[in-house]
Amino acid sequence: MFSYTRVFFVLIITAFFYTNCSVPNSATMTISGTIDYVGDASVTVSKVPLHYKYSPKINYPLEISADGTFKTTIPIENEHFLTLSIDDNSFLLIADANDDLTLVISRSDFPNGIEINSIHNKDYTAYQNYLAETDGLDKQIEKEMNKYKAGEEHSAITLSQKKIDLASKHLANTAYKHFILKAKGEMLVNKIKSVEYRLYDEGFNADKERSEIMAQAKKDGFFTLQSLVAQRAGIRDVTHYYARTFGIYDSVNSTYGTELAEYDIKRIAYDELNKKRLEVLDYIEDRQALAYAELFLAAERIGELKLATAEPGYRNYLKEYSDFPEYTSFLTYFYNEIQSVSPGEPAIPFTLADASGNTHTLEDYAGKYILLDFWAGWCQPCLDEFPKMTEIYSKYSRNDFEILGISTEIDKDVWRSDIEKFQNPWPQLYGGKGFDQETFRAYKGGGIPFYILVDPDGKIARYNDIRATFNLEEVLDELIPQ
Repeated sequence: MFSYTRVFFVLIITAFFYTNCSVPNSATMTISGTIDYVGDASVTVSKVPLHYKYSPKINYPLEISADGTFKTTIPIENEHFLTLSIDDNSFLLIADANDDLTLVISRSDFPNGIEINSIHNKDYTAYQNYLAETDGLDKQIEKEMNKYKAGEEHSAITLSQKKIDLASKHLANTAYKHFILKAKGEMLVNKIKSVEYRLYDEGFNADKERSEIMAQAKKDGFFTLQSLVAQRAGIRDVTHYYARTFGIYDSVNSTYGTELAEYDIKRIAYDELNKKRLEVLDYIEDRQALAYAELFLAAERIGELKLATAEPGYRNYLKEYSDFPEYTSFLTYFYNEIQSVSPGEPAIPFTLADASGNTHTLEDYAGKYILLDFWAGWCQPCLDEFPKMTEIYSKYSRNDFEILGISTEIDKDVWRSDIEKFQNPWPQLYGGKGFDQETFRAYKGGGIPFYILVDPDGKIARYNDIRATFNLEEVLDELIPQ
């Protein structure tokens, strides 16, 4: 049994080279150590994926023995960093096969308060100082951006600049210098958002402001490969919010007479939004940088739109960038993954427990339409659907239609509190692990709310293109005889 007394978690990472017949000169890092208390926590080391959301995750779980010790060996290929995670908290490790790295961590303080002994001590110290000085800053910026959106006094841009300054101060000459580029990209996104917020201000020239922001971004090097890689999702965010500055969302909502969910607007106005997003690519001159940026746009289309809509862009990408096999291999993998959960394919079975510990399987609900609702209490768009979902749920017999709520919440106690709070009448199931929850990952979920409609024969009827506040009732009326 673990002691609940607070002790330090000691992690020793040693790196070495070994020669193997099949994999010559392959580098590895051996990770060993002890931890005071684990409970339900997941402790892993993972490689940084090509795509932040859709790439397969390569995780190396640290199996903790009864006395709190663990040891694992991780292959290093071309990695610059590895991510050490305890549940949803993480710390970026420098991947160096020549380093003897020792970490002393208190789980209750993680990822802060780590004692480090490494040949990269200077880099780690700078990184920790940066984390300490920016702790809570992202939440402040988000809060101030909401004030900006509401037309109130705010300090969003000032705080965004503060983050850039802190990154430059601490990380300029370290292995973590990419955080400077990342902070600059985040500020660019906030500036572009501000154009949409001011669209209807008297005397505001959106075209002029937008052009000046983008020209400055190019001058600052945002569209270089180095910067785009540092941003990871940054190019997706920039193109997304750039497209929004043309008032397309407002136009769609006006046409439908209600404020639709963003996911629905992106499908309805795909052609117009996509045309505007592609304008951003004109600022990119380097061919590999362009391939990297287009990779993210192609992946978003595959993950969010019907495959028939996304396929032309996917095929064009494979043809245009065949000389970048890492990119085309990922996109082919992801396309095939989404194709495997497309309408008409067999639904993926699962076994999940409710709050009383009773297990539920997909087979338990065979013979009826089943809406799988992947949600979490922190997801406001998820919660916004509940009133209409409850109304629809009461309209149909349980012999014809069922909803299964599948939580992506990490903390089981938080989940229990949420289901008590919302009192939804359909079964609530829990799998833990957040977005790494097995069923969510099996259905290739990228975000929530996320919905799968399964037909009475156990096949996927609709893949994340239905929503209670938009079209679920209409879809069910066509499928279920009244």
